[in-house]
Parts: sequence; C-alpha cells; structure tokens
Amino acid sequence: MTADGLSSPRNFGRFAPSTTGGAHPGTLLAALLCWLDARSRGTPVALRLEDLDRERSKPGHVEAMERDLDWFGLDWDASERQSDHRDRHEAVLERLVDRGCVYACSCSRAQIREAGVLAPDGSYRYSGSCRARVVSRADWRRCPEPLRLRLEAPPVELRDESGLELSGDPARAFGDPLLRRRDGAYAYHFVSVVDDEAQRVGRVVRGRDLAPSTMLQVALQQMLGFPTPRYRHHCLLLERSGEKLAKLHGAVSIEALRTRYDAAGLCGAIASSVGLVPAGARCLPSELVSTFDWTRVSVEDVEVGWDPRVGLRVGRAPGHAD
Repeated sequence: MTADGLSSPRNFGRFAPSTTGGAHPGTLLAALLCWLDARSRGTPVALRLEDLDRERSKPGHVEAMERDLDWFGLDWDASERQSDHRDRHEAVLERLVDRGCVYACSCSRAQIREAGVLAPDGSYRYSGSCRARVVSRADWRRCPEPLRLRLEAPPVELRDESGLELSGDPARAFGDPLLRRRDGAYAYHFVSVVDDEAQRVGRVVRGRDLAPSTMLQVALQQMLGFPTPRYRHHCLLLERSGEKLAKLHGAVSIEALRTRYDAAGLCGAIASSVGLVPAGARCLPSELVSTFDWTRVSVEDVEVGWDPRVGLRVGRAPGHAD
C-alpha cells in the first residue's frame, strides 16, 4: 500500500536470475531483454536474486551477479535477495497450512524418479502418495520432511504475448508441487509466485525454457488468490554439443568474455545475435531503449559458439527450443 492507503500499481517487471554460478551470455541476453522491455515502456523493473538453493548458491555468487550486471550497463528500480524474505514465504505457507492443503512427503527423490513420469519442465511428476499426511499449524515448522501442496486447480488456458501456448492441466502434468524442501529451503515455483505478488509484478519477461512451468505457477497464483501477470517468453542462446543443441550455460564465463570485450562490445555482440543491431555494432543497453521493439528480436533460438581468438560466433538454430 502507498502512504495514502491506495494500492500501488502492479506494473513492475523483474529479472530473477538464480545465483548458482556466474553470469554468461544467456544470462546477459535475458537480463537485457527484460530490462529493455521495461525501459521502453517507461515502467519500473526489479532485480531479484534467487539465492535460496543452499546446495548450489555459493558465497560470492550474489555479489558477482550484481557486479556483472552493473558492469554490463543495467540498472534497477529495486533490488532484493530472496533469502532476505523468509518471513514472507513462511507467512504465505502458513496460510496454505491453515487451509489443510499442505502435507509432509516421505518419498525420496529416487522413489519419485522410479515412477518414471516426466513433467513438462523435465522434473518428475509426483504421484501424491503421501497426501494423507496433512500438517497443522502446530507442527509444520518442526516437520523434517519436505512439504507439498495438494494442488487443486482447474486446467489453465493461457497464451503469452508472443502467441506461445501455455495452457495445460498443471495437476495432471506436475502432480503436487514442493513448497519446502528437505533442507528447509523454500521451493522455486512457490517463492517465485509469492515474491512476484509482493513486488507487484505485472509483467514477466523470460527465456522460452521456462515456458513449460508457467501453467504450474499460474495454478499456484490461483490457489493463493493472486492475479496472473502478463507473460512473454523469448528466444534462447544455444550451444552445440556433438549433434545436439542445448541451452548455453557455463561454456563461457563473463571473465572469459571480458578478455575479448568491453561492456559496449559485449552488449553489441549479444544484441546483434538476436537481431537488435547489426553485426559488429558497439552499444550500451541505454542506447537501445528508444528503438527497442519485440518485432526486431529473433523468434528462433540462436546458436552461439565461443572462440577465445575471435569471441562469440553466431548462427541460427531453427526448430530448437530446448
């Protein structure tokens, strides 16, 4: 709420990288497109550092991500770390506990995997075999086992702004989602939905690899009584491994990139890879705002290779979105 008691507008965009490693070209493309989308509309955009994965988010990763995005030329209207908002996540989880739809799950990862049913995002669908083990307000905090939500949501009917089909039956596709993991960390989909609501996010711009999980996040929004943001999913940078194209992750670090590029050179290389500027252009993100339009961004995924002698090498990867 604002000082005058009125609800603040739900107009924030957000870039929400997982801090499980350093920035790479795919991170920078996603950050750039999210930032340009907001700046070209004159709407605010937040940086949300998703640092809840205790196994993979190591000391220094958060600071490195902030530093790399700043060096690249991106600024934010708000910035937060998910780990600073555990009380927020606990409060929403307790609301679900009070509704009697949270239960403790004793199934191991191996048992769930052995069921052999893949969810759309590549995880394994949970069968709901522990549904009878409902937790109460008196005992859920002390429970040492993972907590799951008894997902009771209708099929989702949704397309994103690019026309990408996001519809589906989340309960059938994913089963009951995790809310809190065995190590006490809150689960990705749950906290993403909670934090989007807390930050008044009305627009989500992100890579197409995250599209399959949108129906699950929409189902969580519905169960919590939250409005659904507008979505846009964009192309990915892919790398070739043998005959297969896969999402570009850690093949080249930002430290390696900085041996070949300054910020304007790297921004130009990444922007040109998706069609925003001509090949060889040098530019900073702020110089792209006035001409930004989604019709200029590649619909197809982009194959990118790294050669330390010449930098990023770009080609098209039609028909691949994995």
